[in-house]
Amino acid sequence: MILYIFLAFFIGVNIVVNMMINGKLSQKEGMINGVIINYLMATLSSVILCAAMINSIPSYEIIRSVPLPYFIGGFIGVLTTYIFNVLVPKVPAVYVVILRFIGQMFASAIIDYIYLDVFSKGKVIGGVLFLIGLILNARADNKLKKQLEGLNEDITTNVR
Repeated sequence: MILYIFLAFFIGVNIVVNMMINGKLSQKEGMINGVIINYLMATLSSVILCAAMINSIPSYEIIRSVPLPYFIGGFIGVLTTYIFNVLVPKVPAVYVVILRFIGQMFASAIIDYIYLDVFSKGKVIGGVLFLIGLILNARADNKLKKQLEGLNEDITTNVR
C-alpha cells in the first residue's frame, strides 16, 4: 500500500513538472511545435517501452476490436497539453495545479454519479470550497500586486 501511495505522489509531482517543462518548451518553440515535440517524444518513449515488453503487445485484431470512442483519450491528451502550454506562462503554477485538481474532483463526482449511481456531496462541497479559496486568494494576490505597483511608482517619482 505504501508503494502505491508513493507512486501516486510521484505521479502528482511528475504531472506538475511535465506541465512546467511543456509550458517553457511552448514559450521557446511555439504552441504547436511544443505539442508536436511533446507527442513525438511520447511516441518514441512508447515504441521503446513496447519493444522492451514485446511479449505483452496485443495483436492487431485485439486493437481493432477496441471501440472507437476509447481512442479519444489521445486527442484529449493533445488538447490538454496544448491548453496547459497556453496557461502555464500566463497563470501562476499553483493556480493551474489547484484548478486542475478542482476539475478532477468535479469530473470524478460526475463519473461516479453516471457509472456508479453514487452522488458524492463531499467531493462537490470540497471542490466548491477549494474554488472559493482560490478566488479569494487570487483577489488578495491582485490587490497586493496593485499596491506594490503603486509603491514602485511612488518610489520612482520621488527618486527623480
